[in-house]
Amino acid sequence: MADRTLRSAAVMAAGTVLSRLLGFVRIALLAAAIGTALRGDIFTAANTIPNSLYILLAGGIFNTVLVPQLVRAIKNHDDGGQDFTNRLLTFGFMVLAVVTVGCVLLAPQISELYLPKELHDPSRAAEKASMIMFARLCLPQIFFYGAYVLVGQVLNARRRFGPMMWAPIANNIVACASIITFLLIYRAGDNPPTFTHGEELLLGLGHTVGIAVQLLVLLPYLKASGHTYVPKFGLRGTGLGQTAKLGTWTVLFVAVNQVTLVVVTKLAIAGSASTDPGAKAGLFAYSTAMLIILVPHGIVTVSLATAALPQMSALASENDVTEVARLSANSIRQTLAIVVPAAAAMIAFAHPIVTVIAGYGAGKNNTQLMAYTLMTLALGLVPFTVQYFQLRTFYAFEDTRTPFFMQCAIAATNIAAALIGVRVLLDKEHLRYSGVMLGAAYALAYLVAVLLSRRVLARRIPKVAGAGIGLPLLAMVIAAVVGAGIGRAVVSVIESVTDWNGPVTSAVLLAIAAAVMLPVYVAVARVLRIHEVTDVVSMVTSKLPGRSRRA
Repeated sequence: MADRTLRSAAVMAAGTVLSRLLGFVRIALLAAAIGTALRGDIFTAANTIPNSLYILLAGGIFNTVLVPQLVRAIKNHDDGGQDFTNRLLTFGFMVLAVVTVGCVLLAPQISELYLPKELHDPSRAAEKASMIMFARLCLPQIFFYGAYVLVGQVLNARRRFGPMMWAPIANNIVACASIITFLLIYRAGDNPPTFTHGEELLLGLGHTVGIAVQLLVLLPYLKASGHTYVPKFGLRGTGLGQTAKLGTWTVLFVAVNQVTLVVVTKLAIAGSASTDPGAKAGLFAYSTAMLIILVPHGIVTVSLATAALPQMSALASENDVTEVARLSANSIRQTLAIVVPAAAAMIAFAHPIVTVIAGYGAGKNNTQLMAYTLMTLALGLVPFTVQYFQLRTFYAFEDTRTPFFMQCAIAATNIAAALIGVRVLLDKEHLRYSGVMLGAAYALAYLVAVLLSRRVLARRIPKVAGAGIGLPLLAMVIAAVVGAGIGRAVVSVIESVTDWNGPVTSAVLLAIAAAVMLPVYVAVARVLRIHEVTDVVSMVTSKLPGRSRRA
């Protein structure tokens, strides 16, 4: 069962890698074009708002209410769900259009929610105006995000998984093209804090067009899948009302997440908007560091959880809590075998990592605090991973209510720690460390969440032999710390005898660090008998050309 889960996860993870790489190329180009301080924060915030509002206002409803009904209709209706799908798509498009138009009209008020008090000063009127303009240009993305999800889920229900997997690549290509055009026309120059009207139009519309292209890529596949879209109105008698009741807790879960995002965004921008001189870690630094730590999550954690959840749900339906506990623990250990060394590497090699990603052009002198932000966020990667699986255990028992209250605890802890860290512990002269403090708040929130979730789960699932994660996790941490420590020592020696700096040499240092750290980690894991690590190594080596032929 373990090997089957790992193989299924590997297949699902394959399509994620290229999109992630292009996403980091986009970040690198943005850093070169507009920097990683206040200019970068203003655009990052405005470009984040549409996705946040889509998830808050429509995303939760679509994923928990409409999509499950869509899948059932395609499988059970005599016409293959054609009529219901057309009604659903029409309804979804109408909701998205109304929400999008309303949000564009309310762009100034929506922007105010994300602006810290530092940008309400009259002397910052130009920066505030840029934020509002970018919001107007980016908010139409709400419609395209939602339509992409609806059409993509129709394709998935018809077992056409590839298009939705590859469409985001087209989005990244268009966004990268707009930034390259920006660099060719405007260049970074002195990188003033404000944007010209032309710069706003190019960046804002470029990213919005990218999301539109992401949707358009799917449309030819929709017809090829056997569905012809014809607008149809009315959802009476479809049973969506009952499904909506079941999805209420998940929608509330999403809402709590978005409240946290608003608070964190305001505090992060406060760091880059501060008047203290020097490098700063604000929203761009925090967002980039978050993307980095989510790489192992997107490739490994989500894939393994997706592969394990159907099996866990089947066992839970039979009330086989013993096997649920074992499968959950086994999946967590398999994931941690990769996530733990990844987190250790992010802490040990944070500076070369962020230099490779954001050390270009206007952003090349603002990487040190971004590295510290990555370090504090990386501390939360392991508890975040464990919590992610523990929530899936609740979902296996069809319990969406408990995860909502867990998320409330996470949000409360994160918001409280963030406010204390940025507004109490940092004075005006050190507000540039806001991203670092927000990373620490994130790590603390998920540590608290894991402790709470384990106590709640213990009431439902008793202790089972072979379902522990504490000792294996400790062994993995020891192996990862030894490997990262030796790798860090080697890199430090190289840095002390050379004047290497910049993205290219940082990439070389990371390659050397990986060549040192990974064998040490695997060797120590073998000594400590961490079976999950050896299983992963065996699976990877079995795919090598020479090994495959011998097999």
